[in-house]
Amino acid sequence: MSGGPWLLLAHFGVACAGSVLLATILGALLRRLASRWPALRAHRSVWLSAQLAIVLGMLLAIAPLPRSAVAPTVMLPAVTDGAPVTRANAAMLPAPADAGVAAPASDPIKTALNWLPGSWLAFYLAGLAWHAARRLRASRHWRDLLRRHTHAVDATGLLACPAITPHQRIRIASGRLAVRTIDLPVSPMLHGVLRPCLLLPAHLATLDVGQQRLIVEHELTHWRRADPFWLALSGILALACWFNRPMQRLHEALREAVELGCDDAVLAGRASDERRSYAAALVAQLRLQLQWQAHGAAAFGSVGVAGRVQRMREKNAARLGMPARILAGASLFGLTLAGAALQPAFSHAPMVSMVSTVPMVPMAPLAPAAPGAMPAPTAAAMHAHDPWRWPLAEARVTSLYGVRSPSRPKGHHGIDLAARRGTPVHAVAAGSVAEAAFAPDWGHYVRVDHGGGRSSLLIHLERIDVTPGQQVAAGDPLGASGASGKATGAHLHLEYWQDGQRLDPAIVLPDLFARATPKAIAQRKAQDNPIPTDL
Repeated sequence: MSGGPWLLLAHFGVACAGSVLLATILGALLRRLASRWPALRAHRSVWLSAQLAIVLGMLLAIAPLPRSAVAPTVMLPAVTDGAPVTRANAAMLPAPADAGVAAPASDPIKTALNWLPGSWLAFYLAGLAWHAARRLRASRHWRDLLRRHTHAVDATGLLACPAITPHQRIRIASGRLAVRTIDLPVSPMLHGVLRPCLLLPAHLATLDVGQQRLIVEHELTHWRRADPFWLALSGILALACWFNRPMQRLHEALREAVELGCDDAVLAGRASDERRSYAAALVAQLRLQLQWQAHGAAAFGSVGVAGRVQRMREKNAARLGMPARILAGASLFGLTLAGAALQPAFSHAPMVSMVSTVPMVPMAPLAPAAPGAMPAPTAAAMHAHDPWRWPLAEARVTSLYGVRSPSRPKGHHGIDLAARRGTPVHAVAAGSVAEAAFAPDWGHYVRVDHGGGRSSLLIHLERIDVTPGQQVAAGDPLGASGASGKATGAHLHLEYWQDGQRLDPAIVLPDLFARATPKAIAQRKAQDNPIPTDL
């Protein structure tokens, strides 16, 4: 394929659009599963895996990988460098439908398609910078608050603090967790990611000692579970997909899952009165939250408060069973691969309009023939060059050179070979890859220059595995057969070019007619195109 960075930008734009669709499907699926298994809401791994699956699907869609056979192919206009087109390279380009009519100088639709990928990249980067700047401002605001309104708590202060039990003090000291008090009416929280700091608001002293200790235990459980790190990772993924609103909802669901999972861990095995006290502390913190909108991962935020209180009243919280885990994981994995495989492929088409004013070398018959008939080559002409090998491992010719049809009134310019989609296609002889690109009629095609004015042209490919300028030997892989371009079904079309003219491939494939189907031979004979008998 050709196209370079523009094709990469096109894949990036479609990958972004595909990520929105994938996030919508994953969100709906997980909400459906959560209604069946409520415990799913408390598992942060499920919601984080969904975000990772979306980003992975984007990366797979952008990567230069072979696309699925059912994925569409989208053609973009080529970006030319303005180099002059000569008679030599004009002959190697696909001829326009009407060589006598000059193509329009420019097409507004093609121009828009050509600039659309770059425009989306610029918009994406601008949005990414804006959202990143907002987060940076919030971070600076918090650093200013911590500098002006917090006070460090030393070992003596920890001993005198009734909200911290001896066991909690040991955990804080062994983990070297910094503890600070804050004068503002914020929720208790862990601030920071790699080396978090436990912030205890001064108003915490107004609560019951038992409630204070449960609140501190809640924050220490967040610390033990490394929740600040997972929330930060989810935030980075959400920032990278800032345009994806369903992705942001998955991030919010993860925040709720972190709190629900932490609640379950804190209340595991506790008595009913402790659960009621913990719920009362949650409600009290919610009232303060309405007075002060804290930034960051607040321990008692406004997400899922009713659900959290309901779970706190249950002595044994619901657990996620193995069937639900397997189903959720398999669904995420399958949708990710399907979303990436169904991304369309992009290619650039040769700029035929640039050569519309260059006189093409006309196709000339090998010898005088009856009107409408294409002469059969002589045996001497067939053996004038080294024979080619077949481009397929098993060659079966279904349409011969020169056969006319309603879609080809001037005659078939090559031969058609039966080939399933994805069948490996090989070079017919040694040479240099002159072209490996996409054209609206031909689809994906490869032209190999074999020297001496000879070249082979293979069209309607599904995939191209070589690049222009690459040297190939006879039998080297060029790509895979398909039905790209104007093809009614999967097959391989082969043409033989000599000095700018299309000639019968039987010249270089001596056993061609022996491999032709009876129908193909009958069609050629019916049009007064003889089959050579001296091969």
